[in-house]
Amino acid sequence: MSVSAEDIFNKIMDAAETAFNEGWVVVKNYAPAEFRKMAVQLESIAENVAAFEIDKSQGYSPATGKVLFRMQRRATEAVLIAVTQLTLMAVEKALNAIIKVVKEAFGAALAAAL
Repeated sequence: MSVSAEDIFNKIMDAAETAFNEGWVVVKNYAPAEFRKMAVQLESIAENVAAFEIDKSQGYSPATGKVLFRMQRRATEAVLIAVTQLTLMAVEKALNAIIKVVKEAFGAALAAAL
């Protein structure tokens, strides 16, 4: 199963309002751009890990994919906290819920990254 950044982005946006709950009002102007970056990175990670699994001289390992995804997630957290009055705990909780939805939708394709 291949995934596209657009599909991932749409799932993230569908889950975001629910996940952020009352905090959505303060992130809705900034979140889409950050979530689009995250979706693009997830697509790239999935493609690179898949390439590595076919040919070890291509792409990168699942472990590297996980590290890259954690870095992207931290960057998203930092931006959302910086531009809103939400706390790290609120943003982490919302992102955990969003990632759960993405994992359920694209689990096989993104297993190495998530």
